[in-house]
Amino acid sequence: MPILTEEELQAIVNKETEAKVKIEEKNKTIIELAEEKKDLKSQKRGFLASTVILAILFLVLLFTVIFQPNLINTNNGTQLEEGEQIVETSSIENYNNRITELESQVSMSTSPLNLNEFYAVQLGAFKKFNIKLSSDDYSVVHNANFRDFNLFTLGVFETEAEAEKLLEIVAKLDFKDAFVGYYKNGERVKSNY
Repeated sequence: MPILTEEELQAIVNKETEAKVKIEEKNKTIIELAEEKKDLKSQKRGFLASTVILAILFLVLLFTVIFQPNLINTNNGTQLEEGEQIVETSSIENYNNRITELESQVSMSTSPLNLNEFYAVQLGAFKKFNIKLSSDDYSVVHNANFRDFNLFTLGVFETEAEAEKLLEIVAKLDFKDAFVGYYKNGERVKSNY
């Protein structure tokens, strides 16, 4: 068995101690590097989070500027409500002219309800029953007279063919005696039946 001297043993212990010190220094360096890396990652995350938040805020601002309806008329600073818009005076004048033109066209045409002469489907004729079945302003059911009878007619048509179409429908409703008649000034003038 080899024998170590005291000096040799002390040299080995010193080398071991130096090695432990170096290992501790390296471990300390590794720990410091790990902490620096961790700090860099958190800084990087913070920077990335800040960048994402700024990007989102920029997009919201951009969206607001592009898609926000123009609420203020820059001509006179008038605040507009939702659903309102600015219309040029010439457009309003065009609308007014068009309305006037359409009103004149309507007044020139005759409404079938105001005709003194028309075709209608006669539903019945009664001597003792004489009640008005409609208003003066809007009459689809009319009262007319023929000799001593009070007549009840349905519809107001300018042509006999239009009245015939209604007669077909009325016949399906079991008004078997209904027919088309021609009426003038509240009197039946003629009938095809």
